[in-house]
Amino acid sequence: MTTVTDAGLTFAGKPLDAAADSLGELRRSDDIAHDADALRSRVAEDGYLYLPGLLDRDQVMDARREVLRRLAEGGVVDDVDHDLMAGIVKPDSSINFAPNLARDNAPLDKVLYSGAMMDFYERFLGGPVRHFDYTWFRAKTPGTTTATQPHYDVVYMGRGTKNLWTSWTPLGDVPLESGGLLVLEGSHKIEALRDGYGSTDVDKFCANENEADRIVEEAQAQERELTSEESQLIHWQGRGSFSADAIATRAQLGGRWLTATYEAGDLLVLSIHTMHASSDNQTRSIRLSSDSRYQLASEPADERWIGDNPPLHGIRAKRGLIC
Repeated sequence: MTTVTDAGLTFAGKPLDAAADSLGELRRSDDIAHDADALRSRVAEDGYLYLPGLLDRDQVMDARREVLRRLAEGGVVDDVDHDLMAGIVKPDSSINFAPNLARDNAPLDKVLYSGAMMDFYERFLGGPVRHFDYTWFRAKTPGTTTATQPHYDVVYMGRGTKNLWTSWTPLGDVPLESGGLLVLEGSHKIEALRDGYGSTDVDKFCANENEADRIVEEAQAQERELTSEESQLIHWQGRGSFSADAIATRAQLGGRWLTATYEAGDLLVLSIHTMHASSDNQTRSIRLSSDSRYQLASEPADERWIGDNPPLHGIRAKRGLIC
């Protein structure tokens, strides 16, 4: 079996440092999945919970089938010469962030917003839970241009409670070379990072500086001319990243990039102050995953991601400040 350090992982075409002090395996927490106190202690220590097999594999594969069916209809994956469920990407097809694949998707909603997922969060958070209405979805085709840049989630969704949690859910098996999620070890404990980069908000701007007019005009243009939320979110995610380079990020902040050979039914839970990214997809198959968010229902929620027509990063989300 291929190990993390000999998998030849790359980011934007460049090899990740595979030394033992630079790259490693996620710690499993499936042995404590039903012990809320142990889970809270573990996540305080690690900044993440890796829970293999927590979700129903058959339900996850049903959601995968629905997503691949849509991608086949759109001409992205080949269901003529290959089995649909293999997700073989057609030559010259390119896609990365595709939240439209999560819209009106009952099999995916069943995985993310009912059953084992909600049971887990009610146990972990210790009370009634709500989730964001918006679902992020990634469909990463092979190549060196679709790896997710290093970032904290808080810069995109930190206006409500900070007791907010991300579920990264692979839709199918994700071998190492497919470019699964990377978690930067100990990044949630770096106080300077939390107090600096982690205190920013991608939708705030200085209203008294020259940049203000450009920010507002740009957001208005997006809502006028770029009608899909994909365009808005891709643009603003680049702005909110800590860096465009996962290799340089690890060298600067220290710790190891941690990952795993993920399987359908696995769940990776992240705090909103845990640095994460992904590696390149070096296979012929599309890599499918969703990002969904959960919090206690009694705590305030970031309004950008709530409702049938949430603001996202459009003009309704912008806040001008006197700097």
